[in-house]
Amino acid sequence: MILKPCSDKDAFNAIAKIEQSLTIKDSIKAGELIMKQGSKVDVVIEIIKIIEFYLKITGKELEIYQVRVLAGDLYDKFRTDTVEDLILFFKMIRTGDLGKLKYYDNFHDKIMSYVPQYFQYKSEQREKMIEAKKKQFKKKADQTQMSEEAYNKFTELQNRISNPIQRSAEIFSVKGILSSIDNYIEKLPETCKKLSDSDLKYEIQRTQFSNKTAYEILLQEQEHRKTTPKKKKKNE
Repeated sequence: MILKPCSDKDAFNAIAKIEQSLTIKDSIKAGELIMKQGSKVDVVIEIIKIIEFYLKITGKELEIYQVRVLAGDLYDKFRTDTVEDLILFFKMIRTGDLGKLKYYDNFHDKIMSYVPQYFQYKSEQREKMIEAKKKQFKKKADQTQMSEEAYNKFTELQNRISNPIQRSAEIFSVKGILSSIDNYIEKLPETCKKLSDSDLKYEIQRTQFSNKTAYEILLQEQEHRKTTPKKKKKNE
């Protein structure tokens, strides 16, 4: 947890320090998902401190129950995002970086109306990161001569993507085996078990910024393999 149990003053100092250098890239690349940080009650306490910090800085006041309700609603909206996202979210509202929305009498409604704006901004920044990564990879690939083994793997991958996959085929292909992303996610817990360790690692890297749900499923499979002893062959 970013904000360990502490006084309001210590928590406010911690938030002020974090937001000085915090960027959207930090929350995307390094942040831990809120739903993985423990019980909802514990995380909501952190969110309450973030809200109270915003209120303190902006000179606003809310009843305790109003803060708790807002914290609970923000937890539900950001549960697949990070606490860093929430810190950045309130900072961007305060600085006007999320734009100016229509006037709201209700503070709760005003804050919640900014949520779609923030998610849109985060999505745009994620796409920019993906494109930058692609360009970096392409540049590196252009500068490096392909070995015969790498070329064969590349050719195989191209064939998997461009050619229809027969139902009897045993080879797993993300784009070929499922045309529906929903169907892909539903079957992924089973299909990812067929991946080799190297293919699993590749899929984790590929989905890190493009599909959070798939990324989490693949990570769980990788962790499962680390903790489960491999079966020995009969001849051994």
